[in-house]
Amino acid sequence: MKRAILSFVLFASTFLIPFSNVGASSVVDDILMLQPDVSQEQLMADVESIVSNTGMTENEVLDKIYSELKNNQEKGMTEQAALQKKGNSTFGGSGGTVSVGSSTKGNFYYTPSETAYLDHGHVGLYYATTTIVESVPSDGVRQISTTARKVDSSGAVVKSVSTSTTNRNNAANWAYSQIGQSYSYNFATNRLTGHDGAKNCSKLIWSAYKLHGNLDLDVDGGLGVYPRDVRDAPGTVLVRNI
Repeated sequence: MKRAILSFVLFASTFLIPFSNVGASSVVDDILMLQPDVSQEQLMADVESIVSNTGMTENEVLDKIYSELKNNQEKGMTEQAALQKKGNSTFGGSGGTVSVGSSTKGNFYYTPSETAYLDHGHVGLYYATTTIVESVPSDGVRQISTTARKVDSSGAVVKSVSTSTTNRNNAANWAYSQIGQSYSYNFATNRLTGHDGAKNCSKLIWSAYKLHGNLDLDVDGGLGVYPRDVRDAPGTVLVRNI
């Protein structure tokens, strides 16, 4: 009897325990497929930090990251389908043909975009009436004139943030101070990364208003802030369709 029990324990330790990590490994692979420019080492370092700071388990964090990425992907597919129905097939990025136009300092624009590996959309902040500050893969955080910044005429909007003029100006000034910082492809955990250093377009605007006004421009408060999260965040108001 003891020999049988020992044999079972050896079997379990050899074959069953590794299977407990199969689910996690599969989710990691799925996440990296949706964010191929983020390394597994970086992803897991972020996951460990979240586990340490929140008390969530590793599997819970991975599942949440994957769920948010898939949700964003599905929103992008829905958005693209709607634009295609209208005869539009460029989806922002370098294929746009319409200038974003001028707006008030502290406002931001959103445009459908699939310029990178996955359709996240794109946002940029008005530093001045005719100057945009944004983060793009090619240049990192940069400034560009509203005339030069072209987007699609379908689905692109300008929105304002409901806060004081002081907060709006300070947020835009901070974003401007980040010009020259490199681009980060990490959307999945960008709420929890530092405000300074490499950042993507949504992190730039989210950090600007988080630091200046303590506003959380994230519609769902998840682990990642995506451009559509900023677009749809409470406290943002439509100014105009582009």
